[in-house]
Amino acid sequence: MIYRVYINFKKGILDPESEAIMKTISRMGFSSIKKVSKGKFFDVEISKTKKGLKDLEKISSDLLSNPVIENFKIIKK
Repeated sequence: MIYRVYINFKKGILDPESEAIMKTISRMGFSSIKKVSKGKFFDVEISKTKKGLKDLEKISSDLLSNPVIENFKIIKK
């Protein structure tokens, strides 16, 4: 089974890259865009077991994301 792990900043964490992109969008004249946030994702194939999903949750928390400043969400593809 393939799962996608989405990583993004927690609310309140500064994201200078997204702020710079938002400023550029505004300078380009796109007034309908109100907010930009960036993130990353990983596609991970695991075995079809409960242990596989539990392992993916642990890896997502301990390796793929920084739990101090980031959230993660796992979605089945």
